[in-house]
Amino acid sequence: MSRWKVTGAVGVTALLAGGAVTAWRWDRERRDTPRAPQVPVAQVQGALQAAFPAQARQAPRLTNPSAYIPAQCYAATQDVPGGRTRNGCFSCHQEPRAPNYTEDAEVQTLLSVPRPAEDNRWTNVHRPPPPVELPEAELLAWVRSNNYVDARGGLTLAQALANPPAAWDANGDGRWEGYTPDCAFQPDSEGFDRAPDGSMTGWRAFAYAPFPGLFWPTNGSASDVLIRLPAEFRRDREGRESPAVYRTNLAILEAYIRRTDVPLPSTDERELGTDLDGDGQLGTASRVAFVWPPKPGQAFGYVGQAAGLDRARDGWPAAGLYPRGTEFLHSLRYLDVERGEVRMAARMKELRYMRKTRWLTYSDLQLQAEAEAREKLRNPDKLKTVLADAERGVGTGTGWLMQGFIEDAGGALRPQNIEETAACIGCHGGVGAATDGTFSFARKLDPASAFRGGWYHWGQRGMKGVAEPRRADGRGEYAHWLEQVGGGDDFGGNDEVQARFFRPDGTLQPAAVNTLSRDIASLLMPSPDRALRLNRAYLGLVKAQQFERGRDVVVGAAPKVLLRLEQDGATGILEPVTPGWMAPEKSAAR
Repeated sequence: MSRWKVTGAVGVTALLAGGAVTAWRWDRERRDTPRAPQVPVAQVQGALQAAFPAQARQAPRLTNPSAYIPAQCYAATQDVPGGRTRNGCFSCHQEPRAPNYTEDAEVQTLLSVPRPAEDNRWTNVHRPPPPVELPEAELLAWVRSNNYVDARGGLTLAQALANPPAAWDANGDGRWEGYTPDCAFQPDSEGFDRAPDGSMTGWRAFAYAPFPGLFWPTNGSASDVLIRLPAEFRRDREGRESPAVYRTNLAILEAYIRRTDVPLPSTDERELGTDLDGDGQLGTASRVAFVWPPKPGQAFGYVGQAAGLDRARDGWPAAGLYPRGTEFLHSLRYLDVERGEVRMAARMKELRYMRKTRWLTYSDLQLQAEAEAREKLRNPDKLKTVLADAERGVGTGTGWLMQGFIEDAGGALRPQNIEETAACIGCHGGVGAATDGTFSFARKLDPASAFRGGWYHWGQRGMKGVAEPRRADGRGEYAHWLEQVGGGDDFGGNDEVQARFFRPDGTLQPAAVNTLSRDIASLLMPSPDRALRLNRAYLGLVKAQQFERGRDVVVGAAPKVLLRLEQDGATGILEPVTPGWMAPEKSAAR
Protein backbone atom coordinates (compact mmCIF):
# COMPACT_ATOMS: atom_id res chain seq x y z
CA MET A 1 0.00 0.00 0.00
CA SER A 2 1.54 3.29 -1.09
CA ARG A 3 -0.95 5.67 0.51
CA TRP A 4 -0.34 7.91 3.53
CA LYS A 5 -1.28 6.46 6.88
CA VAL A 6 -3.18 8.21 9.64
CA THR A 7 -4.03 7.26 13.25
CA GLY A 8 -6.58 7.84 15.98
CA ALA A 9 -6.74 8.48 19.73
CA VAL A 10 -3.52 6.74 20.65
CA GLY A 11 -1.25 9.46 19.33
CA VAL A 12 -3.88 10.89 17.01
CA THR A 13 -3.54 14.43 15.81
CA ALA A 14 -6.10 17.02 15.10
CA LEU A 15 -5.60 19.07 11.96
CA LEU A 16 -3.57 21.46 14.05
CA ALA A 17 -1.12 19.05 15.69
CA GLY A 18 0.90 15.87 15.51
CA GLY A 19 -0.10 12.29 16.25
CA ALA A 20 0.66 8.72 15.29
CA VAL A 21 0.42 7.15 11.86
CA THR A 22 -1.42 4.05 10.71
CA ALA A 23 -2.97 2.89 7.47
CA TRP A 24 -4.98 5.17 5.16
CA ARG A 25 -6.58 3.86 2.01
CA TRP A 26 -9.22 4.52 -0.57
CA ASP A 27 -12.33 2.35 -0.28
CA ARG A 28 -15.24 1.76 -2.57
CA GLU A 29 -17.46 4.19 -0.74
CA ARG A 30 -14.89 6.96 -1.15
CA ARG A 31 -14.44 6.22 -4.85
CA ASP A 32 -18.18 6.41 -5.40
CA THR A 33 -18.49 9.77 -3.65
CA PRO A 34 -18.65 12.91 -5.79
CA ARG A 35 -15.62 15.09 -5.04
CA ALA A 36 -16.25 18.67 -4.04
CA PRO A 37 -13.62 21.24 -4.97
CA GLN A 38 -10.73 20.83 -2.56
CA VAL A 39 -10.13 23.56 -0.01
CA PRO A 40 -6.47 24.31 0.72
CA VAL A 41 -5.30 22.78 4.01
CA ALA A 42 -4.28 26.18 5.34
CA GLN A 43 -7.79 27.48 4.75
CA VAL A 44 -9.38 24.60 6.66
CA GLN A 45 -6.85 25.05 9.45
CA GLY A 46 -7.49 28.77 9.67
CA ALA A 47 -11.25 28.29 9.75
CA LEU A 48 -11.02 25.84 12.63
CA GLN A 49 -8.71 28.15 14.58
CA ALA A 50 -11.08 31.06 13.98
CA ALA A 51 -13.75 29.23 16.00
CA PHE A 52 -11.86 30.31 19.11
CA PRO A 53 -11.13 33.71 20.60
CA ALA A 54 -7.54 34.89 20.34
CA GLN A 55 -6.66 33.91 23.91
CA ALA A 56 -7.71 30.30 23.21
CA ARG A 57 -5.26 29.83 20.34
CA GLN A 58 -2.38 29.28 22.73
CA ALA A 59 -2.14 25.74 24.08
CA PRO A 60 -3.07 25.64 27.80
CA ARG A 61 -0.74 24.12 30.37
CA LEU A 62 -1.91 20.61 31.29
CA THR A 63 -0.67 18.45 34.14
CA ASN A 64 -1.21 15.53 31.76
CA PRO A 65 -0.14 16.78 28.33
CA SER A 66 -1.54 13.62 26.73
CA ALA A 67 -4.92 13.86 28.48
CA TYR A 68 -6.65 13.11 25.17
CA ILE A 69 -5.34 9.54 25.28
CA PRO A 70 -7.92 7.72 27.44
CA ALA A 71 -7.16 5.37 30.32
CA GLN A 72 -8.43 2.39 28.30
CA CYS A 73 -5.42 2.71 26.03
CA TYR A 74 -3.22 1.67 28.97
CA ALA A 75 -5.17 -1.54 29.59
CA ALA A 76 -2.98 -4.65 29.50
CA THR A 77 -3.54 -6.61 26.31
CA GLN A 78 -1.90 -9.78 27.68
CA ASP A 79 -2.18 -11.39 31.12
CA VAL A 80 1.43 -12.57 30.79
CA PRO A 81 3.89 -12.19 27.89
CA GLY A 82 2.93 -14.73 25.26
CA GLY A 83 -0.36 -15.49 27.03
CA ARG A 84 -3.91 -14.93 25.85
CA THR A 85 -4.66 -11.49 24.51
CA ARG A 86 -7.36 -9.02 25.56
CA ASN A 87 -8.31 -6.87 22.60
CA GLY A 88 -10.56 -4.03 23.69
CA CYS A 89 -8.68 -1.73 21.31
CA PHE A 90 -10.75 -2.72 18.27
CA SER A 91 -13.89 -1.00 19.57
CA CYS A 92 -12.36 2.40 18.77
CA HIS A 93 -9.38 1.66 16.56
CA GLN A 94 -10.56 0.06 13.34
CA GLU A 95 -10.96 0.44 9.61
CA PRO A 96 -13.33 3.38 9.16
CA ARG A 97 -16.18 4.27 6.84
CA ALA A 98 -15.80 7.38 4.70
CA PRO A 99 -15.87 10.29 5.38
CA ASN A 100 -13.86 9.13 8.40
CA TYR A 101 -10.34 8.67 7.04
CA THR A 102 -8.68 7.85 10.37
CA GLU A 103 -7.83 4.25 9.68
CA ASP A 104 -6.18 3.21 12.90
CA ALA A 105 -6.74 -0.56 12.98
CA GLU A 106 -2.99 -1.08 13.33
CA VAL A 107 -3.19 0.45 16.82
CA GLN A 108 -4.63 -2.92 17.85
CA THR A 109 -1.27 -4.55 17.15
CA LEU A 110 1.24 -1.73 17.65
CA LEU A 111 1.47 0.87 20.44
CA SER A 112 2.14 3.89 18.25
CA VAL A 113 2.17 6.55 20.97
CA PRO A 114 4.35 9.67 21.18
CA ARG A 115 7.06 9.30 23.81
CA PRO A 116 5.59 11.91 26.21
CA ALA A 117 2.49 9.69 26.47
CA GLU A 118 4.33 6.52 27.49
CA ASP A 119 3.75 7.05 31.23
CA ASN A 120 0.23 6.26 32.46
CA ARG A 121 -0.93 9.34 34.34
CA TRP A 122 -4.45 7.94 34.95
CA THR A 123 -3.47 6.89 38.46
CA ASN A 124 -7.05 6.80 39.77
CA VAL A 125 -7.52 3.54 37.87
CA HIS A 126 -4.91 1.56 39.79
CA ARG A 127 -4.69 3.74 42.94
CA PRO A 128 -8.22 5.13 43.41
CA PRO A 129 -9.24 7.25 46.39
CA PRO A 130 -11.17 5.29 49.04
CA PRO A 131 -14.91 4.86 48.45
CA VAL A 132 -17.34 6.90 50.52
CA GLU A 133 -18.97 4.42 52.89
CA LEU A 134 -22.47 5.84 53.27
CA PRO A 135 -25.20 3.56 54.62
CA GLU A 136 -27.46 2.27 51.85
CA ALA A 137 -30.44 4.45 52.75
CA GLU A 138 -28.33 7.61 52.78
CA LEU A 139 -26.58 6.64 49.57
CA LEU A 140 -29.89 6.08 47.76
CA ALA A 141 -31.29 9.34 49.10
CA TRP A 142 -28.22 11.11 47.72
CA VAL A 143 -28.39 9.65 44.20
CA ARG A 144 -32.14 10.35 44.08
CA SER A 145 -31.61 14.03 44.87
CA ASN A 146 -31.53 16.10 41.68
CA ASN A 147 -28.55 18.40 41.16
CA TYR A 148 -29.80 19.65 37.78
CA VAL A 149 -33.43 20.66 38.41
CA ASP A 150 -34.61 22.33 41.62
CA ALA A 151 -37.88 21.69 43.46
CA ARG A 152 -39.69 24.37 41.41
CA GLY A 153 -38.51 22.96 38.06
CA GLY A 154 -35.78 25.54 37.56
CA LEU A 155 -32.45 24.54 36.04
CA THR A 156 -29.98 24.89 38.91
CA LEU A 157 -26.87 25.02 36.77
CA ALA A 158 -28.37 27.54 34.34
CA GLN A 159 -29.27 29.79 37.26
CA ALA A 160 -25.70 29.62 38.58
CA LEU A 161 -24.29 30.43 35.15
CA ALA A 162 -26.50 33.52 34.83
CA ASN A 163 -24.20 35.22 37.37
CA PRO A 164 -21.05 33.10 37.23
CA PRO A 165 -18.74 33.11 40.24
CA ALA A 166 -15.27 34.50 39.68
CA ALA A 167 -13.78 31.00 39.49
CA TRP A 168 -15.94 30.26 36.43
CA ASP A 169 -15.63 33.67 34.77
CA ALA A 170 -12.33 33.07 33.01
CA ASN A 171 -12.16 36.38 31.15
CA GLY A 172 -13.63 38.45 33.99
CA ASP A 173 -16.41 40.04 31.94
CA GLY A 174 -19.20 38.98 34.31
CA ARG A 175 -20.85 36.72 31.69
CA TRP A 176 -20.76 33.02 30.93
CA GLU A 177 -19.90 32.62 27.23
CA GLY A 178 -20.21 28.86 26.91
CA TYR A 179 -23.23 26.61 26.63
CA THR A 180 -25.91 27.28 29.25
CA PRO A 181 -28.02 24.16 29.89
CA ASP A 182 -31.54 24.59 28.53
CA CYS A 183 -32.80 21.01 28.42
CA ALA A 184 -35.56 20.21 30.94
CA PHE A 185 -35.07 16.42 30.60
CA GLN A 186 -38.86 16.11 30.38
CA PRO A 187 -39.43 14.13 27.16
CA ASP A 188 -42.93 13.61 25.79
CA SER A 189 -44.23 10.43 24.15
CA GLU A 190 -42.09 11.12 21.05
CA GLY A 191 -38.91 11.97 22.96
CA PHE A 192 -39.25 15.75 22.42
CA ASP A 193 -38.07 17.64 25.48
CA ARG A 194 -40.65 20.00 26.98
CA ALA A 195 -39.99 23.09 29.09
CA PRO A 196 -42.17 23.60 32.19
CA ASP A 197 -44.56 25.75 30.11
CA GLY A 198 -44.99 22.91 27.60
CA SER A 199 -42.95 24.49 24.82
CA MET A 200 -40.39 22.46 22.88
CA THR A 201 -36.72 23.07 23.70
CA GLY A 202 -35.60 21.45 20.44
CA TRP A 203 -33.85 18.58 22.25
CA ARG A 204 -35.02 15.07 21.41
CA ALA A 205 -34.03 11.95 23.34
CA PHE A 206 -33.23 8.72 21.53
CA ALA A 207 -32.43 5.18 22.60
CA TYR A 208 -29.26 3.54 21.32
CA ALA A 209 -27.11 0.48 21.82
CA PRO A 210 -24.47 1.66 24.35
CA PHE A 211 -20.92 1.58 23.03
CA PRO A 212 -19.08 -1.56 24.23
CA GLY A 213 -16.97 -1.44 27.38
CA LEU A 214 -16.68 1.13 30.13
CA PHE A 215 -19.80 2.96 28.85
CA TRP A 216 -22.11 0.25 30.18
CA PRO A 217 -23.97 0.84 33.49
CA THR A 218 -22.34 -2.30 34.90
CA ASN A 219 -19.04 -0.45 34.59
CA GLY A 220 -20.04 2.75 36.31
CA SER A 221 -22.78 5.03 35.01
CA ALA A 222 -26.21 5.19 33.49
CA SER A 223 -26.36 7.69 30.66
CA ASP A 224 -28.56 9.24 28.00
CA VAL A 225 -28.14 11.25 24.80
CA LEU A 226 -30.30 13.95 23.23
CA ILE A 227 -29.87 15.62 19.85
CA ARG A 228 -30.92 19.06 18.63
CA LEU A 229 -30.78 20.48 15.11
CA PRO A 230 -30.64 24.24 14.42
CA ALA A 231 -33.84 26.30 14.50
CA GLU A 232 -34.20 26.26 10.68
CA PHE A 233 -34.63 22.48 10.78
CA ARG A 234 -37.54 22.88 13.20
CA ARG A 235 -39.53 25.43 11.16
CA ASP A 236 -41.58 25.33 7.99
CA ARG A 237 -40.77 27.54 5.01
CA GLU A 238 -42.77 30.41 6.53
CA GLY A 239 -40.73 30.28 9.73
CA ARG A 240 -43.38 28.69 11.94
CA GLU A 241 -42.35 26.02 14.43
CA SER A 242 -43.34 22.67 12.93
CA PRO A 243 -42.91 19.33 14.73
CA ALA A 244 -43.75 17.59 11.44
CA VAL A 245 -40.90 19.33 9.61
CA TYR A 246 -38.55 18.58 12.50
CA ARG A 247 -39.50 14.88 12.52
CA THR A 248 -38.83 14.70 8.79
CA ASN A 249 -35.44 16.39 9.04
CA LEU A 250 -34.43 14.12 11.90
CA ALA A 251 -35.52 11.09 9.83
CA ILE A 252 -33.39 12.33 6.91
CA LEU A 253 -30.42 12.77 9.22
CA GLU A 254 -30.94 9.34 10.77
CA ALA A 255 -31.03 7.68 7.35
CA TYR A 256 -27.73 9.29 6.36
CA ILE A 257 -25.96 8.69 9.68
CA ARG A 258 -27.19 5.10 10.12
CA ARG A 259 -26.94 4.53 6.34
CA THR A 260 -30.27 2.79 5.99
CA ASP A 261 -33.86 3.55 5.01
CA VAL A 262 -35.95 5.08 7.79
CA PRO A 263 -39.77 4.71 7.94
CA LEU A 264 -41.98 7.81 7.94
CA PRO A 265 -45.66 8.52 8.52
CA SER A 266 -47.37 9.05 5.16
CA THR A 267 -45.81 12.33 3.94
CA ASP A 268 -46.69 14.57 0.99
CA GLU A 269 -43.42 15.13 -0.87
CA ARG A 270 -44.99 17.81 -3.09
CA GLU A 271 -45.69 19.99 -0.09
CA LEU A 272 -42.09 19.66 1.08
CA GLY A 273 -40.50 19.81 -2.38
CA THR A 274 -38.19 16.85 -1.86
CA ASP A 275 -38.08 13.23 -3.07
CA LEU A 276 -37.87 11.46 0.28
CA ASP A 277 -38.29 7.88 -0.93
CA GLY A 278 -35.93 8.24 -3.89
CA ASP A 279 -38.39 6.98 -6.50
CA GLY A 280 -37.72 9.88 -8.85
CA GLN A 281 -41.05 11.62 -8.45
CA LEU A 282 -42.85 13.76 -5.90
CA GLY A 283 -45.80 11.87 -4.43
CA THR A 284 -46.55 10.29 -1.07
CA ALA A 285 -43.61 8.80 0.83
CA SER A 286 -43.62 6.34 3.70
CA ARG A 287 -39.86 6.28 4.17
CA VAL A 288 -36.66 8.24 3.75
CA ALA A 289 -34.53 6.24 1.32
CA PHE A 290 -30.79 6.17 1.91
CA VAL A 291 -29.47 6.91 -1.58
CA TRP A 292 -25.70 7.34 -1.70
CA PRO A 293 -24.02 8.64 -3.73
CA PRO A 294 -26.87 11.00 -4.64
CA LYS A 295 -28.55 10.64 -8.00
CA PRO A 296 -27.81 13.45 -10.47
CA GLY A 297 -30.69 15.90 -10.58
CA GLN A 298 -32.51 14.33 -7.64
CA ALA A 299 -34.75 16.81 -5.80
CA PHE A 300 -33.63 15.88 -2.31
CA GLY A 301 -32.51 17.76 0.78
CA TYR A 302 -33.54 18.92 4.20
CA VAL A 303 -37.01 20.48 4.37
CA GLY A 304 -38.71 23.57 5.77
CA GLN A 305 -36.53 26.60 6.39
CA ALA A 306 -33.49 24.31 6.28
CA ALA A 307 -34.04 23.90 2.52
CA GLY A 308 -32.92 27.52 2.09
CA LEU A 309 -29.66 27.24 4.00
CA ASP A 310 -26.30 27.69 2.26
CA ARG A 311 -25.24 24.13 1.48
CA ALA A 312 -21.57 25.06 1.25
CA ARG A 313 -21.66 26.54 4.76
CA ASP A 314 -24.36 24.56 6.55
CA GLY A 315 -24.21 21.21 4.79
CA TRP A 316 -26.61 18.82 3.10
CA PRO A 317 -27.71 15.18 3.61
CA ALA A 318 -24.42 13.32 3.19
CA ALA A 319 -23.55 9.83 4.40
CA GLY A 320 -21.86 10.05 7.77
CA LEU A 321 -22.07 13.85 8.24
CA TYR A 322 -24.20 16.12 10.42
CA PRO A 323 -25.21 19.63 9.34
CA ARG A 324 -23.46 22.59 10.91
CA GLY A 325 -25.05 23.57 14.22
CA THR A 326 -26.00 20.02 15.30
CA GLU A 327 -25.86 19.68 19.09
CA PHE A 328 -25.62 16.69 21.43
CA LEU A 329 -26.27 16.57 25.17
CA HIS A 330 -25.12 13.57 27.21
CA SER A 331 -25.66 13.08 30.94
CA LEU A 332 -23.86 10.50 33.05
CA ARG A 333 -25.70 9.51 36.21
CA TYR A 334 -25.48 7.42 39.34
CA LEU A 335 -27.33 4.12 39.64
CA ASP A 336 -30.55 3.89 41.63
CA VAL A 337 -31.88 0.68 43.17
CA GLU A 338 -35.59 0.21 43.80
CA ARG A 339 -37.39 -3.06 44.57
CA GLY A 340 -34.31 -5.01 43.56
CA GLU A 341 -34.08 -3.33 40.12
CA VAL A 342 -31.25 -1.04 38.99
CA ARG A 343 -32.13 2.05 37.00
CA MET A 344 -30.87 5.52 36.09
CA ALA A 345 -30.69 7.87 39.09
CA ALA A 346 -31.74 11.52 39.12
CA ARG A 347 -28.32 12.78 40.22
CA MET A 348 -25.86 13.65 37.44
CA LYS A 349 -22.16 12.92 37.62
CA GLU A 350 -21.49 14.84 34.42
CA LEU A 351 -23.28 16.74 31.70
CA ARG A 352 -21.43 16.73 28.37
CA TYR A 353 -22.24 18.97 25.41
CA MET A 354 -20.94 19.18 21.87
CA ARG A 355 -21.84 21.40 18.93
CA LYS A 356 -20.74 21.21 15.32
CA THR A 357 -19.25 24.59 14.47
CA ARG A 358 -18.07 23.95 10.91
CA TRP A 359 -19.19 21.92 7.91
CA LEU A 360 -16.32 19.95 6.40
CA THR A 361 -16.82 18.02 3.15
CA TYR A 362 -15.41 14.62 2.27
CA SER A 363 -12.57 16.38 0.46
CA ASP A 364 -11.85 18.65 3.42
CA LEU A 365 -11.65 15.67 5.73
CA GLN A 366 -9.42 13.78 3.32
CA LEU A 367 -7.06 16.73 3.15
CA GLN A 368 -7.04 16.92 6.93
CA ALA A 369 -6.07 13.25 7.19
CA GLU A 370 -3.24 13.73 4.73
CA ALA A 371 -2.03 16.77 6.66
CA GLU A 372 -1.96 14.71 9.85
CA ALA A 373 0.15 12.05 8.15
CA ARG A 374 2.70 14.58 6.92
CA GLU A 375 2.88 16.22 10.35
CA LYS A 376 3.53 12.88 12.02
CA LEU A 377 6.35 12.05 9.65
CA ARG A 378 7.98 15.38 10.48
CA ASN A 379 7.35 15.26 14.25
CA PRO A 380 6.68 11.68 15.40
CA ASP A 381 6.71 12.56 19.12
CA LYS A 382 4.65 15.73 18.99
CA LEU A 383 1.52 15.66 21.12
CA LYS A 384 -1.85 16.93 20.00
CA THR A 385 -2.25 20.66 20.38
CA VAL A 386 -5.32 21.46 22.46
CA LEU A 387 -7.26 24.52 21.30
CA ALA A 388 -9.56 25.57 24.08
CA ASP A 389 -11.34 28.34 25.88
CA ALA A 390 -12.10 27.95 29.59
CA GLU A 391 -15.74 28.98 29.07
CA ARG A 392 -16.58 27.86 25.53
CA GLY A 393 -14.87 24.47 25.59
CA VAL A 394 -12.30 22.45 23.65
CA GLY A 395 -12.13 21.94 19.88
CA THR A 396 -11.91 18.43 18.49
CA GLY A 397 -10.01 19.50 15.37
CA THR A 398 -12.78 18.03 13.22
CA GLY A 399 -15.28 20.87 13.38
CA TRP A 400 -16.85 20.25 16.80
CA LEU A 401 -16.66 22.12 20.11
CA MET A 402 -16.93 20.12 23.36
CA GLN A 403 -17.83 21.38 26.81
CA GLY A 404 -18.67 19.66 30.07
CA PHE A 405 -19.89 20.04 33.64
CA ILE A 406 -18.95 17.76 36.53
CA GLU A 407 -19.75 17.47 40.23
CA ASP A 408 -17.85 19.56 42.71
CA ALA A 409 -16.98 18.19 46.16
CA GLY A 410 -20.41 19.18 47.47
CA GLY A 411 -22.30 17.46 44.64
CA ALA A 412 -23.28 20.55 42.62
CA LEU A 413 -22.43 20.65 38.91
CA ARG A 414 -19.58 22.98 37.93
CA PRO A 415 -17.89 23.73 34.60
CA GLN A 416 -15.07 21.35 33.79
CA ASN A 417 -11.64 22.85 33.42
CA ILE A 418 -9.81 22.57 30.12
CA GLU A 419 -7.86 19.48 31.09
CA GLU A 420 -10.99 17.65 32.26
CA THR A 421 -12.67 18.35 28.91
CA ALA A 422 -9.54 17.59 26.90
CA ALA A 423 -9.95 13.97 28.03
CA CYS A 424 -12.96 13.75 25.68
CA ILE A 425 -11.34 14.90 22.46
CA GLY A 426 -9.14 11.88 21.85
CA CYS A 427 -12.09 9.69 20.89
CA HIS A 428 -14.28 12.46 19.48
CA GLY A 429 -11.36 14.02 17.62
CA GLY A 430 -10.37 11.06 15.53
CA VAL A 431 -10.68 7.28 15.84
CA GLY A 432 -11.76 4.82 13.19
CA ALA A 433 -15.02 3.92 14.92
CA ALA A 434 -16.45 7.45 15.03
CA THR A 435 -19.15 8.83 12.73
CA ASP A 436 -18.36 12.52 12.19
CA GLY A 437 -16.77 12.60 15.65
CA THR A 438 -19.75 10.97 17.38
CA PHE A 439 -20.85 7.50 18.45
CA SER A 440 -24.41 7.28 19.81
CA PHE A 441 -26.68 8.44 16.97
CA ALA A 442 -25.16 5.97 14.52
CA ARG A 443 -26.15 3.33 17.11
CA LYS A 444 -29.76 4.51 17.49
CA LEU A 445 -32.25 1.66 17.78
CA ASP A 446 -33.93 0.66 14.52
CA PRO A 447 -37.18 2.66 14.21
CA ALA A 448 -38.85 -0.22 12.38
CA SER A 449 -38.75 -2.43 15.48
CA ALA A 450 -37.90 -0.29 18.52
CA PHE A 451 -40.34 1.07 21.08
CA ARG A 452 -41.63 4.45 19.85
CA GLY A 453 -39.30 4.19 16.89
CA GLY A 454 -36.30 4.56 19.21
CA TRP A 455 -37.28 8.14 20.12
CA TYR A 456 -37.46 7.90 23.90
CA HIS A 457 -35.39 8.52 27.01
CA TRP A 458 -33.98 5.63 29.04
CA GLY A 459 -35.93 6.99 32.00
CA GLN A 460 -39.17 6.27 30.11
CA ARG A 461 -38.25 2.68 29.33
CA GLY A 462 -35.13 0.85 30.46
CA MET A 463 -32.90 -1.54 28.55
CA LYS A 464 -34.72 -4.70 29.56
CA GLY A 465 -35.94 -6.57 26.49
CA VAL A 466 -33.82 -4.63 23.99
CA ALA A 467 -32.22 -7.09 21.56
CA GLU A 468 -28.46 -7.26 21.16
CA PRO A 469 -27.11 -5.31 18.17
CA ARG A 470 -25.77 -7.45 15.34
CA ARG A 471 -22.58 -7.20 13.39
CA ALA A 472 -22.70 -7.36 9.59
CA ASP A 473 -21.42 -10.94 9.83
CA GLY A 474 -24.52 -11.88 11.87
CA ARG A 475 -22.79 -12.25 15.23
CA GLY A 476 -24.00 -10.50 18.36
CA GLU A 477 -21.87 -7.38 18.84
CA TYR A 478 -21.62 -7.61 22.62
CA ALA A 479 -20.89 -11.35 22.70
CA HIS A 480 -18.18 -10.78 20.11
CA TRP A 481 -16.72 -7.99 22.26
CA LEU A 482 -16.75 -10.18 25.38
CA GLU A 483 -14.95 -12.91 23.48
CA GLN A 484 -12.24 -10.56 22.25
CA VAL A 485 -11.69 -8.87 25.63
CA GLY A 486 -12.08 -11.93 27.79
CA GLY A 487 -13.95 -9.97 30.45
CA GLY A 488 -16.61 -7.40 31.17
CA ASP A 489 -14.49 -4.26 30.91
CA ASP A 490 -11.25 -3.12 29.30
CA PHE A 491 -9.30 -3.66 32.54
CA GLY A 492 -10.60 -7.16 33.37
CA GLY A 493 -11.97 -5.92 36.70
CA ASN A 494 -15.70 -6.66 36.33
CA ASP A 495 -15.84 -9.94 38.20
CA GLU A 496 -19.66 -9.97 38.10
CA VAL A 497 -19.74 -10.14 34.30
CA GLN A 498 -16.89 -12.65 34.47
CA ALA A 499 -19.02 -14.94 36.63
CA ARG A 500 -22.21 -14.42 34.60
CA PHE A 501 -20.79 -14.90 31.12
CA PHE A 502 -17.57 -16.92 31.27
CA ARG A 503 -16.76 -20.53 32.03
CA PRO A 504 -13.63 -21.42 34.03
CA ASP A 505 -11.67 -22.02 30.83
CA GLY A 506 -12.39 -18.46 29.62
CA THR A 507 -14.98 -19.37 26.99
CA LEU A 508 -18.43 -17.85 26.95
CA GLN A 509 -21.43 -19.46 28.64
CA PRO A 510 -23.83 -20.44 25.78
CA ALA A 511 -26.96 -19.94 27.89
CA ALA A 512 -25.85 -16.44 28.95
CA VAL A 513 -25.04 -15.52 25.34
CA ASN A 514 -28.46 -16.76 24.25
CA THR A 515 -30.17 -14.58 26.88
CA LEU A 516 -28.02 -11.61 25.88
CA SER A 517 -29.15 -11.90 22.27
CA ARG A 518 -32.72 -11.14 23.41
CA ASP A 519 -32.00 -8.81 26.34
CA ILE A 520 -28.97 -6.53 26.60
CA ALA A 521 -29.87 -5.70 30.22
CA SER A 522 -28.61 -9.17 31.21
CA LEU A 523 -25.11 -7.89 30.48
CA LEU A 524 -25.27 -4.11 30.73
CA MET A 525 -27.10 -3.72 34.06
CA PRO A 526 -25.28 -4.60 37.30
CA SER A 527 -26.73 -6.32 40.34
CA PRO A 528 -28.05 -4.02 43.10
CA ASP A 529 -24.99 -4.78 45.23
CA ARG A 530 -22.57 -3.87 42.46
CA ALA A 531 -24.55 -0.71 41.63
CA LEU A 532 -24.18 0.51 45.22
CA ARG A 533 -20.47 -0.29 45.24
CA LEU A 534 -20.00 1.66 42.01
CA ASN A 535 -21.82 4.64 43.51
CA ARG A 536 -19.63 4.60 46.63
CA ALA A 537 -16.46 4.30 44.57
CA TYR A 538 -17.39 7.24 42.35
CA LEU A 539 -18.28 9.38 45.35
CA GLY A 540 -14.68 8.84 46.43
CA LEU A 541 -13.55 10.43 43.18
CA VAL A 542 -15.95 13.35 43.70
CA LYS A 543 -14.66 13.94 47.21
CA ALA A 544 -11.03 13.90 45.97
CA GLN A 545 -11.72 16.27 43.02
CA GLN A 546 -8.73 14.91 41.10
CA PHE A 547 -10.43 14.03 37.84
CA GLU A 548 -7.24 14.83 35.92
CA ARG A 549 -6.06 11.48 37.32
CA GLY A 550 -9.08 9.67 35.86
CA ARG A 551 -12.82 9.38 36.43
CA ASP A 552 -13.45 5.70 35.65
CA VAL A 553 -14.14 3.36 38.56
CA VAL A 554 -13.07 -0.28 38.66
CA VAL A 555 -15.00 -2.35 41.19
CA GLY A 556 -14.13 -6.02 41.55
CA ALA A 557 -10.86 -7.68 40.58
CA ALA A 558 -7.64 -5.68 40.45
CA PRO A 559 -7.49 -3.87 37.10
CA LYS A 560 -5.05 -5.19 34.53
CA VAL A 561 -3.45 -1.91 33.53
CA LEU A 562 0.03 -0.92 32.39
CA LEU A 563 1.88 1.83 34.20
CA ARG A 564 3.97 2.50 31.12
CA LEU A 565 3.64 1.83 27.41
CA GLU A 566 6.52 1.07 25.10
CA GLN A 567 6.47 3.25 22.02
CA ASP A 568 5.97 1.06 18.94
CA GLY A 569 5.84 -1.98 21.19
CA ALA A 570 3.77 -4.99 20.15
CA THR A 571 0.45 -5.53 21.92
CA GLY A 572 0.58 -9.29 21.38
CA ILE A 573 -2.53 -9.07 19.19
CA LEU A 574 -1.54 -10.60 15.88
CA GLU A 575 -4.41 -9.57 13.58
CA PRO A 576 -6.71 -6.55 13.83
CA VAL A 577 -10.38 -7.37 14.40
CA THR A 578 -12.63 -6.24 11.58
CA PRO A 579 -15.28 -3.63 12.44
CA GLY A 580 -18.89 -4.61 12.95
CA TRP A 581 -20.14 -2.68 9.91
CA MET A 582 -17.95 -4.62 7.46
CA ALA A 583 -19.68 -7.54 5.78
CA PRO A 584 -17.62 -10.71 5.20
CA GLU A 585 -16.09 -11.04 1.77
CA LYS A 586 -18.11 -13.24 -0.55
CA SER A 587 -16.57 -16.57 -1.40
CA ALA A 588 -16.90 -18.33 -4.76
CA ALA A 589 -19.69 -20.44 -3.25
CA ARG A 590 -21.80 -17.39 -2.34
